[in-house]
Amino acid sequence: MHKVGGSAVVTVRVSEDLDRRIAREARRKRRTKSALLREVLQSAFGAGSPTDAPVQEARRQSLLVSGRGSERDALRFLRRAADTRGWR
Repeated sequence: MHKVGGSAVVTVRVSEDLDRRIAREARRKRRTKSALLREVLQSAFGAGSPTDAPVQEARRQSLLVSGRGSERDALRFLRRAADTRGWR
C-alpha cells in the first residue's frame, strides 16, 4: 500500500472468476471497478460513504432513467398538471 494525496492505493489479487463478477457488477451499476470496491470496503468496515455520495448517486439514477419512455411520460404529466400561475 502506498499513499497518494489524501488516500492510499491498495493492490489486491483476486481470482479470474471474482474479477469477472466485480467487472459485471461495476458495469451493471455503471461505475468503475475501483469505485465499486471502495463502496464495498467502506460498507464492510463501517466507514460510511463519502459526503458527496448522495449527489453522485442522484446523478447516476437520473442518467439511468433519463432516456426511458416512462420518464418522459411522467415529466409530460407533471408539466400539464402543474399549476404555475403566479410563478416567476
